[in-house]
Amino acid sequence: MFVAAFLYVSKSLRGKRITDLLAVFVAVLYTSKGWRRRGVAVLLGILSAAALPPLYIFPLLVPSFAGLFLLVYAAASRRQAFLDGWWWGLGYFTAGLYWICISLYVEPEKFAWLTPFALFGIPSVAAVYIGLVTLSLHSLCKKRDSKGEWQDTKIGINPLFSVLAFALLWVVAEYCRAYLLTGFPWNLIGYAWTFSTDTLQFASVVGVYGLSWLTVLVATMPVLFVLSKEQARYPNMANGILLLVIVIFGCWRLHHYPTQYTPTKIRIVQGNIAQSLKWDPKTELAGLKKYADLMHSPGLGAIQLVVWPETAIPYIVQPGSLLTHDLGAILPANTMLVSGGLRGQGDETHWQAWNSLFVINHMGDIVAQYDKHHLVPFGEFIPFRRILPLEHIAGGHGDFSHGPGPVTVLTGDVPPFSPLICYEAIFPNEATDNTHRAEWLLNITNDAWFGVSSGPYQHLQMARMRAVEQGLPLIRAANTGISAAFDPMGRMIDHLPLEKEGVLDLYLPKGTPQWAIFSRYPCSTILFIIALNVFFIILSYKTVRRASLSS
Repeated sequence: MFVAAFLYVSKSLRGKRITDLLAVFVAVLYTSKGWRRRGVAVLLGILSAAALPPLYIFPLLVPSFAGLFLLVYAAASRRQAFLDGWWWGLGYFTAGLYWICISLYVEPEKFAWLTPFALFGIPSVAAVYIGLVTLSLHSLCKKRDSKGEWQDTKIGINPLFSVLAFALLWVVAEYCRAYLLTGFPWNLIGYAWTFSTDTLQFASVVGVYGLSWLTVLVATMPVLFVLSKEQARYPNMANGILLLVIVIFGCWRLHHYPTQYTPTKIRIVQGNIAQSLKWDPKTELAGLKKYADLMHSPGLGAIQLVVWPETAIPYIVQPGSLLTHDLGAILPANTMLVSGGLRGQGDETHWQAWNSLFVINHMGDIVAQYDKHHLVPFGEFIPFRRILPLEHIAGGHGDFSHGPGPVTVLTGDVPPFSPLICYEAIFPNEATDNTHRAEWLLNITNDAWFGVSSGPYQHLQMARMRAVEQGLPLIRAANTGISAAFDPMGRMIDHLPLEKEGVLDLYLPKGTPQWAIFSRYPCSTILFIIALNVFFIILSYKTVRRASLSS
């Protein structure tokens, strides 16, 4: 279907109407100034956001990235190039992150005043990375001569080199966004490939960052038809062949690795408890009882592991407590409970709390636990607290403490798993502890903060991407949804939609026989980018040489 759509669009480009439309599009990009130019950049950014979950309008990436490239290519100064990228980023991140504001209205009397900062402040900061990309691109492609006029550099003279530089700079910026200032790799552009299980398979080779580079390359390459028709034909043909190879590879991989299952049977419980009720002292016990009642749906005796979401236990969980004893008492002898909860220690003068995962057996013993290590800024802790005396959204007294890092949890007869609490599922290089390899991924989360919005859909697809990158199945339990199970190819086995209570019973899928290339060799992303850059550079020289000989 993807290839057919690509061929149809290519054929349509030969039509006069489409050609005229493209001419108008290019003219607008080249001549826009002032607020009109900023509006165009914002609109182009919004188009890219529409390619992400839950809309998945992948073709919109072409006008978005090609348009941004042409804006920067025609920018009259480096300052304008930076602003072109910043305004594009503002549109992209505002459209992609608007749902953050919904969390502020769980307690509107405390946090509603922060709405403008959440809606535009976070996107404004994230957009700086895009601005630095376009600033760097302009600096590589343009320089001033002795008369102060802008001239093309050696890279700028060759538009294909400019496109390659643009894609490379983009990935560098995404890496920086993932690690600087606590890290925020939400909505990396590579997640646009989650529209199809076939195209998603290439993440097993290059990871989401490799897909991001590929996205920018594929979406920007058509600008060569505007800037250098001599160079446009063969690179764009290679572009189409590359897309075809990715689809064929995905189809082969899905056929080669059918879904297989272990004997371990799991029950995922989704309570669908509104965030406004979850921590209310009047209703928190009723919420816990609801999870217990759902867990006792018919067939519990055949279940080895029951999974509750993040903080499904709305109390401090301590070993040997009456709480853990009561939880164990409602479990069959051969069943263990995995649930999110809070762990705390200390006194009033020095109290520490962790957002944790607990494994409890039928005796009420905590046989394993894991503390979340990558916390949500402003949600679970306040960065730069000395200069930002704010209260974090999750409530409580003080910040949550960080856990030690990725671990593999061993739970008796159940295959060892790598726990990912909520936000941790968005970090590609922190999904597993490769020194003690897990056999599956467990993501517990509470997306009730964000209601029915694009946020839970985006979060689900990011977790799914980790399964493909690692070659491991993923079990996901979410308080209000979307709870789901994926095999190591990212194929959805079953799910519970948003705002629906229920349970999912399923056998745990097996991982791939060999590690996914990306999980074994994280450097595969860099090697792939280098190899494709070399290929296109060689193709560029041959194309230019052929054009010069023919003239």
